[in-house]
Amino acid sequence: MAVPDDDSVRVRIAPSPTGFAHLGTASTALYNVLFARQRQGKFALRIDDTDLERNRPEYEQLIYESLRWLDLDWDEGPDKGGPYAPYRQSERVDLYRQDAARLLAEGKAYKCYCTADELEAERRQAQFEKRPYKYSRRCLINPPKDRTEFAVRFKVSGGEIKFTDMIRGEMSFDAELIGDFIVMKSDGYPTYQFASPVDDALMKISHVIRGEEHLSNTPYHLMVVDALGYERPVAYAHMPLILAKDGAKLSKRKHPEANLMLYREQGYLPEALINYLALLGWNPGTAQEIFKFEQLAQIFSFDRVQHAGARFDWEKLNWVNGEWIRAMEDAELAKRLQPFLPRLDEATIMRAVPALKTRMTKLADAVDYLDYLWLDPQPPVLDGETKQRVGNAIDVLKDVPWQPEPIEAALEEAVARSGVGKGKFYTPLRDALTGKKVSLPIHYTLALLPKEVAMARLQRATGS
Repeated sequence: MAVPDDDSVRVRIAPSPTGFAHLGTASTALYNVLFARQRQGKFALRIDDTDLERNRPEYEQLIYESLRWLDLDWDEGPDKGGPYAPYRQSERVDLYRQDAARLLAEGKAYKCYCTADELEAERRQAQFEKRPYKYSRRCLINPPKDRTEFAVRFKVSGGEIKFTDMIRGEMSFDAELIGDFIVMKSDGYPTYQFASPVDDALMKISHVIRGEEHLSNTPYHLMVVDALGYERPVAYAHMPLILAKDGAKLSKRKHPEANLMLYREQGYLPEALINYLALLGWNPGTAQEIFKFEQLAQIFSFDRVQHAGARFDWEKLNWVNGEWIRAMEDAELAKRLQPFLPRLDEATIMRAVPALKTRMTKLADAVDYLDYLWLDPQPPVLDGETKQRVGNAIDVLKDVPWQPEPIEAALEEAVARSGVGKGKFYTPLRDALTGKKVSLPIHYTLALLPKEVAMARLQRATGS
């Protein structure tokens, strides 16, 4: 659907620092950044750190590190400040408490003294009676007199709640189906259903772009905003979930692909991951699949975002990453490879790049192709006929300049004289040089080793 106009676009993400950085956080951040950059708006990073038991400073740092790796930088945030600081929810607790007190004073919320056991008993009773659970309002109607510890519950007034979703169109929820919900816990900290809409209102967030799992939270948030007299966001957009191969929501506990930093460790290019994430739930309406960020910022539209969840596909990601690798300048690719190949000097990596480029789907693949340069493989056990062919290779290589092209020409002559195909001729050479049946093209495999080392490994394989 058409995106509502707004003179001042402000968007945000609000991840929780309760574990490793999630792929879904990067996906949501990407769509927010694209939307903000299209409209010369602002993108804020807010940290939802009100889960006191699970929050960790190191997890917050991982959020910063992973988003910066993807070049999804923010205009405002805990580390940068901004006009609506602070940007950690734990530092905004007084604001939530003030708003909760205002709701209590205006009769829009009430104190709930119920214990966890009492609430669980209510839920079990609803389950037994096969009806949806709604809080009984016992603490609104007849609160206990002998208790002092309480949570603050929002008083749902009923009616219809409508809002615009930029993907799904006009949405409507029946508030009669929503029970009175907790906005402040008994420990004095807010729930997500309270802190998030209060922050969005106070930070002047114009468009709330987040995952589909939050669609059902939106009526709660709008009730809070309306009750406090704050201005609603211009529109919402609830992006499709990223699903695992089995169709389940991508979970930190069950699916390793949820871990955002895994992609950096395995050597996926940040540009390629951004490209892939953009296509995960959105399509450009053309056959083009490789996009730079600047291109995405020009053509992205919520009109082409799908409603259904998008399954994560390793094969497609590997293809996209491989395309980016092959399009990269050799010098830049060599620079990107250095952290994965700390045992090799820059010159050796640079000489390997032309061959690696055609074979790698991710940078970490280079280790398997090049580890023979610092490891000494076990010599293969060869029969007499194969040893003879290896000996022929040694003979033609003795006086050849140690560069890929002359090595290739000399070996092709030896293959032609041998009466066997290239595969049968080259396989024992690869085995002797690398200890593997698969390697870079044989002329590169040889040329990357010092000549004396390469010849010694071949001679050792013949038993000479």
